[in-house]
Amino acid sequence: MLPILLAQAADEMTAVAVPTVSIDLGNAVAATAAGGAVLGGLALLWGALGLVGLVFFIWWIVLLVDLINRDFPQRTTYMVLMIIALFIAGMMPIMDLIYYFAIVKKGVGTKRGKAPAAPAAPPPAAPAK
Repeated sequence: MLPILLAQAADEMTAVAVPTVSIDLGNAVAATAAGGAVLGGLALLWGALGLVGLVFFIWWIVLLVDLINRDFPQRTTYMVLMIIALFIAGMMPIMDLIYYFAIVKKGVGTKRGKAPAAPAAPPPAAPAK
């Protein structure tokens, strides 16, 4: 009985059509190139945004040092706002600009930490002859 079943299975296997898959390599290459161009463009965009963010972060540190060394009435308010701005996305550049134009550019308050320049001593008087 087993030889009959095997013979029937062999006849059925030859009657089955095998589907063929054709791949158009031209479209695959074009799709790969387009995908690479998109990823390259996104990498450039993220790189540029990262560089701008790094510049604003360095500027934020410089302004924070200025804020620490400057005496004026709203110093605590600006200190809290500068620190909060660090943790809110997109707020740091805005707060940097506000602090720069409202305080630094106008010269509000006095700088501390630096001793005023000592006046120059007058030259010694010429001895009388």
